[in-house]
Amino acid sequence: MMDIAQQLREQAKKLLEEKKVDLVIGFGEGTELARTTPVFVNNPEDVAVLTWNPFCANNLVKYLTDYSHEPGKVAVVVKGCDSRAVNRLIADNQIKKEKVVVIGVTCPGQLDWQKVAAKISPGVRLKEVTDNGDSFTVKTDAGEYKFDKKDYMLRRCLVCENPNPVVADVLLGKEQPVKNYEERFAEVKALEQLSTEEKSAYWDKQFSRCLRCYACRNVCTVCTCRECVFDQMKPMWVSKRNNLSENTAFHLIRAFHVAGRCVDCGECDRICPVDIPLRKLNQKILKDLGDLFDAPTPGSRPDLVSPLGEFTTGDPEEFM
Repeated sequence: MMDIAQQLREQAKKLLEEKKVDLVIGFGEGTELARTTPVFVNNPEDVAVLTWNPFCANNLVKYLTDYSHEPGKVAVVVKGCDSRAVNRLIADNQIKKEKVVVIGVTCPGQLDWQKVAAKISPGVRLKEVTDNGDSFTVKTDAGEYKFDKKDYMLRRCLVCENPNPVVADVLLGKEQPVKNYEERFAEVKALEQLSTEEKSAYWDKQFSRCLRCYACRNVCTVCTCRECVFDQMKPMWVSKRNNLSENTAFHLIRAFHVAGRCVDCGECDRICPVDIPLRKLNQKILKDLGDLFDAPTPGSRPDLVSPLGEFTTGDPEEFM
């Protein structure tokens, strides 16, 4: 994986030197081994800050909309799950493909930094990561650590659909097999088995912990409204008061707002500071769209339209 990091730096340097892009958005080392941070490189001499390893969790596609009206082109580093968001933003006319150079990296999965941080002392330096198939070996200046993927990967990676980017102008890394460690909708199906009262109690418990920090909205690649309904003052559809009723309204409105466009990158789940399992809401809608319309995950193909944004005369509706 260190080799991929070097290839990434070389590709970024080439793109910047040849003036094919004005900016490269990628991953850089964070303040501790198990974290990485988004970095923005516009000078070929600075590409050494770019890195790649199993801690590059962020979906960087979110930043593309910030540059959609800027002159020049932007390169962005994507994993398979992130790449679906590129297709979705193009389909939503939020970005133009000719403005973006997609640097795709094949991904064998991402480690959950919180679980890894609990095993590795803070302050150690990452030296090398080896993918052993069902585990990663992380070599540091304080020794080696082995992490079984099924126990230490992010939950979204356990049911990954696209370990290889679905769109890429530059592709790095060898092709990865689709390898699911769990049934994709197992958690949703378990919730579906609960009674109405039990489901309500489950989500009340989750939403009562919400801080209304809006991190889930801010990190979402398909939340692109110029004025968010939750920021509107006149009319104020949802109060900013932090209580169960308003929190529930916030999360349910947001889930329906991205229905048919959510690319299931799991960033809302990962970013929540109080660990509300928000991805389950979106996965329930994805599952229902699959059952009702045989709809693939949004963004899986460049030509894929939203299942809730089109109709055919063959739809089983009486008014058609």
